[in-house]
Amino acid sequence: MNTLKNIELAFISDYKNSEKYRSSFNDLASKVFGINFEPWYRAGFWNEMYVCYSFADGGTVVSNVSANMMDLTLGGEIKKAVQIGTVMTHPDYRGRGLSLKLMNIVLSEYTSKCDFIYLFANESAYGFYPGFGFGEVRESSFSFEPESCSGEAALNWRKLDIKDGKDLEILKRLAAGRAPVSAKLGVTKDSHLIMFYCLNFYSDDIYYIPRADTAVICRIETGALCIYDVLFENARYAASVLSAAIKNGGARKAVFMFTPDLFVSGLKGVCEEKDYKLFIRPRGQNFPFDFTFPRLSHA
Repeated sequence: MNTLKNIELAFISDYKNSEKYRSSFNDLASKVFGINFEPWYRAGFWNEMYVCYSFADGGTVVSNVSANMMDLTLGGEIKKAVQIGTVMTHPDYRGRGLSLKLMNIVLSEYTSKCDFIYLFANESAYGFYPGFGFGEVRESSFSFEPESCSGEAALNWRKLDIKDGKDLEILKRLAAGRAPVSAKLGVTKDSHLIMFYCLNFYSDDIYYIPRADTAVICRIETGALCIYDVLFENARYAASVLSAAIKNGGARKAVFMFTPDLFVSGLKGVCEEKDYKLFIRPRGQNFPFDFTFPRLSHA
């Protein structure tokens, strides 16, 4: 029996600068997902593009749905998009429809302000989102094994140390001014998410190629070079950057966590089951057949 059923909860939003609520949000995120947003906030990267919508019991955040605003490039056209993420409820407050209420609030707020709304859901939530008008869209997986990895001799890279002020400024500049990583499906205005991932998960996996003024976020996984993102202000060196990354990374195979049409012409993706699904609202959006969303744009 849920003895908390009749407790009155307060609706709060956009409270990132409230230490009380932000700290409670971080406690809930740590409990549910094992992540903490505080270093991201303290570094100045939690900006107006990421907004929390929550219910609070007194000073305690007990349920949340967040909205991430960004631009998507689809076949050369720029689309305004909102990604829903950090959907969570404290175990003691589940079963009261709090996520449903917050979802309706967020959808009411953003539906008229963007071209579409999307999210990534794990298996436990597959049945939740279609009721809000979301439809599943299948993504592809992309990998590449070049016949040779000669690269360009001048496109050597060095590891960025984001604890170093100058290196951090390079990363911040490239993230803020990035060009889309794909002409088919790319994301811009997502520097807040890129910096979240770089601070929390990939701080030791960021490499800078000076001649191309490009940062590559990658690591070796199961013998392949997994390329999570490539940050540049123009795509002039894209193909050479790939050759240099494979050569410098010491791998014979590259696995792309984004759609790599700018890097390998004509590469076909493989439709594989993943541990999450992409849902888009409204249904029937004209997405490319062969694509994957940039992994570092996932909220």
